[in-house]
Amino acid sequence: MEFTKKQKQWMIGGVVALVLAGGGTAIVMKHHAQVQADKIAQEEKAAYDKLVKAAQEATKKAESFKAEADVKTAQDAIKKLEEKDKGALIVRVEKVRQNWELVNKADKNVASAEKAKSDATVKTAQTTIDQLKAEMTKAKKTALQKRLDKVKADIKAKKDKAAAEKKSQEKTTQQTAQNSQTPAQAIAQNNGAQASSGNAGVAQAETPASNDGVAYSGYAQAPAQNNSSYTAPTPSGGNVQTPAQPSTGGQASVNRPAGGTSNNNSTPAPAPTPAVTYTGWVRRGNGTVVWSQGGFKTLDEAARAAAAWLNSQDIPSLWDGDSSPSSGAY
Repeated sequence: MEFTKKQKQWMIGGVVALVLAGGGTAIVMKHHAQVQADKIAQEEKAAYDKLVKAAQEATKKAESFKAEADVKTAQDAIKKLEEKDKGALIVRVEKVRQNWELVNKADKNVASAEKAKSDATVKTAQTTIDQLKAEMTKAKKTALQKRLDKVKADIKAKKDKAAAEKKSQEKTTQQTAQNSQTPAQAIAQNNGAQASSGNAGVAQAETPASNDGVAYSGYAQAPAQNNSSYTAPTPSGGNVQTPAQPSTGGQASVNRPAGGTSNNNSTPAPAPTPAVTYTGWVRRGNGTVVWSQGGFKTLDEAARAAAAWLNSQDIPSLWDGDSSPSSGAY
C-alpha cells in the first residue's frame, strides 16, 4: 500500500510522539523520522526531475520538425511542470508550432498552383514559400520549392507552345496570301523591297512594272509608248543627252558675247552653270540596264518616263529567275 504525502507526515508525527512518550528512546526515534522524511523528499525530487527531462526531450523532438503531432506531445509534457520550469520550453515549442502553420499554408498554396497552373496561384505559393526562413523548415521548404518549380516549367512550356503555334499560323497565312498574288502584285512587292535597299546617298524614285496597267507606287502610271495617245516627256534642252563630238572640218567654234568682238588675246566668257537634270532607267531582273534617258527636269518626271517605257515592253521577257524587272530614276 502506498501512502500519500500527508499520510506520511502524520506517521512521522506519531513516531515523534511515541518517542517523546517513551522517554529515553526519544532521540533515536526522532533521528529515524528525519531519515524517512529525507528519503521521501528525494523520491519526490527524482520523480519531478523525470517530468522535467521528459518535457525537455519532447520539446527537442518537436524541434526536429519531423511530425506536427510532436508539438502537442511536448505541450502536454510541459503542463506537468511547475511554473518556474515551463517558460523557456513553452517559447521553444510555440516557435515550432508557428513554423508548422507556415509550412501547412505554403503546402496548401502549392497544391492550388499544381491544380490551376496559373501565374496568380504560382505567385501566391511562392510568397508563402519565401516566408519559411527558420532553419528547422529548410527541408520542407526545399521540397515545396521543387514542386512549385515544376508547375512553373509546365506553364512556360504551355506558353512557348502557344507562341510557336501562333507564329506558325501567321507564317501559313502570309504564305497563303503570297501564293494568291497576281504577277503584277508580286512585281510590285519585289520592287518595293529593292527600293528600300537601294544605294546609300543616291536619290531614286522607282516605279514597279505592270502588265495590266495598274500602278503600285506613289507615281502616276504613264500610258505605253506604243499607244497613239502617248507623248513621252521631253527632257529640258532637247532629246537624250550625248557627249559633244569634236568637229573634223576645222576649228571648234567659240561662243562670243552678244554685240561684241574678240580677238585671240581676249579672255573667253565663263561657261554658264549647267542645269540639274535627272535620268530615268529600266533594269532587267538580273540588274542589267536595258533603257535609260536623261535630261528630265524633275526626278518624278524621269521615274514616270522609265515606268512608261517598262510597261510598254513584254515584261515577262525581262524577268531573271525569281527577280522581276524594275524602273527608277536618279
